[in-house]
Amino acid sequence: MRPTLNILSPDMMNRIVEEALHILAEIGVEVRGRDLRQRLLDHGFQTDASGERLLFPPDVVRWAIEQAPSSFTLYDRDGRPHAEIGGDNVHFVPASSGLKVLDHRTGDTRLANTADFVEYIRVADGLEHIAYLATAFSTNDDIEPQVSDAWRLYLSLVNSKKPIVSGAFTEHGVPRMAEMMQLFRADKADLIARPMSIFTITATGNFRYSEDSCQNMIDCVEAGIPIEIVPVTLMGLIAPVTITGATVFHTADVLAGITMAQIIKPGAPVLFGGAPASFHMREATSPMLGIEALRLDMAYAAVGKHLGLPTQAYMALSDSKCWMPKRARKPLAVRCWPL
Repeated sequence: MRPTLNILSPDMMNRIVEEALHILAEIGVEVRGRDLRQRLLDHGFQTDASGERLLFPPDVVRWAIEQAPSSFTLYDRDGRPHAEIGGDNVHFVPASSGLKVLDHRTGDTRLANTADFVEYIRVADGLEHIAYLATAFSTNDDIEPQVSDAWRLYLSLVNSKKPIVSGAFTEHGVPRMAEMMQLFRADKADLIARPMSIFTITATGNFRYSEDSCQNMIDCVEAGIPIEIVPVTLMGLIAPVTITGATVFHTADVLAGITMAQIIKPGAPVLFGGAPASFHMREATSPMLGIEALRLDMAYAAVGKHLGLPTQAYMALSDSKCWMPKRARKPLAVRCWPL
């Protein structure tokens, strides 16, 4: 028996989806990638009065939901089935793109380097309850930002056989990363048939997809790399502060990404994901572990499962600020400050 927790009724989930469809049809999405925008226009999409936003017909969005697979399999580096994504399967994976690390030797917080990343990969590779890996932080200390996305993937591939969640930092970063993974498959078709990675596509809020996200989506879908659509929904800043309103905004962003992916290639595997946070007006911070953000995680995951799609969420994190003195005499002398 597996306990479940849900804060939305089926009727409420249907209403949220309908409201999201209304937003996509009446307000539309700003698709800044020239190539993807043209593909949508060629598919028959219309623009709003300003000519900036594309209007998503509800029947096309519903078609896209039907085309997106309800589950898919991730394979390891050797091509063996490793994790089934979808249904009630739950996989715990490290988070992504941390800016700094806490040095376990000195207790200092600093920029990460290649040695740190290799240590992380080797430790996570040996943890049986970590289903697959993620490019958890960037090697900002010794690698140029322009190539750090490919460098992290390279270090992961040579130090572990587990699949990995990754993504490109630039508009043209995906092709070289796909070529790198293809070295472990017979050819491009084999990589499509046996994917070893999930790439993140970020929706930037206010119903907008940037040039980087648009091109990354095209390149991932055409290379057969499963993607997760991850809107950064900031409650109280660019989205309503209420759970229902924020879920509607979040759902609209994700459904736009799913629709575009299916127009590029019907049947492309897509996760209904997100990285929401609650915006703290006084402190001007956006804690992802605010209780409001966690409730939004639960709500949009329920909507994704209601639509028969695999889901993803950032959880089990911490926004606390702690440090331990280097020469603390007492092992438990930890000082913590709440936000």
